[in-house]
Amino acid sequence: METDREKILDLIVRWEEAKAQGDAPALDEVCRDCPQLLTGFRREVAKLEQVDWLNGVIETGTPISVSESGAGTLSAPDDSSLPRLLADRYRLDSLVGEGGFGRVYRGFDTWLERLVAVKIPRVDRPVSSGEVDQCRIEARKVAQLRHPNLVPVHDVGRDGASCFIVGDWIEGTNLALWIKKTAHPDHEVSARIVADVADALDHAHRAGFVHRDIKPANILIDLQGKAYLTDFGIAVLEEDLQKHQGGVGTLPYMAPEQLTEALGPIDHRADLYGLGVVLFELLTGRRPFAAGTAIELREQIIRQAPPSLRAIDESVSERLEQVCLRALAKRADDRYPRADLLAAELRAALGA
Repeated sequence: METDREKILDLIVRWEEAKAQGDAPALDEVCRDCPQLLTGFRREVAKLEQVDWLNGVIETGTPISVSESGAGTLSAPDDSSLPRLLADRYRLDSLVGEGGFGRVYRGFDTWLERLVAVKIPRVDRPVSSGEVDQCRIEARKVAQLRHPNLVPVHDVGRDGASCFIVGDWIEGTNLALWIKKTAHPDHEVSARIVADVADALDHAHRAGFVHRDIKPANILIDLQGKAYLTDFGIAVLEEDLQKHQGGVGTLPYMAPEQLTEALGPIDHRADLYGLGVVLFELLTGRRPFAAGTAIELREQIIRQAPPSLRAIDESVSERLEQVCLRALAKRADDRYPRADLLAAELRAALGA
């Protein structure tokens, strides 16, 4: 018997699938067969839309030119449309990404004379005072974190009904694009990337944060091959997770306990599962689970054991396979208890 939470997750999946196909169904239409869940469904959708402003807060990559995007309205905005505090210090040069709430620009800090990544709300979408406050609160949390493999946030501001977040510009690409461009990633390079990200996660976890959206698009690779974890837009303090239980994240990388209450509460070990999916994808060229629909994928994540990596690619070492499958354990208690232990095991596997 599905709980109300699981039913609402199914509704969210259905709604997001429709959006991905170019439709924008009304929430009450999606909820037509279960009107008693409409209030809860609306609440969860509002949360998703609010964190979308923070998702990809410092994502970087090849700047998107107007001709490449095919939309002339996506060029850098003129100063008159920017928050005053932003326009006084930062110059926006090119758009590099956007979501439902915000856009990320490659910019230049005219005071310190350095490249930066700047996130501001979309000018075509009204921003509520609650979202402005959320921007500031989340940026403050992330600014507390300092680690060589974390992209730092170093400025945030608000000006009336608008706000902005500024972080370091990482010249390079993200891991999702890197995987596409690299037909057969070297196993040692792949394991070292994941180990470095695990170190960054361990630092965040020790500070009390849970990321909740570990995926290749949120891992940046600079021109020297160094990995950085970014996008703490939906990260929460672990002590607050009981107030944020729900299907927040990116489905193929979500831990089973993020999808059903039957597998226990969500804690930092959900991030280790997501990192296990990233490792599986790097080592084999595919994700552990694939399905025709999001609902089928959810069922696989909850109930099916991941396939053997060596059955897909026999060049994967037994030790690396063991590390990856432990990270992908269904029960959080069966995974590594800490991210630094996962990193140590990966490095030990390379030296075996």
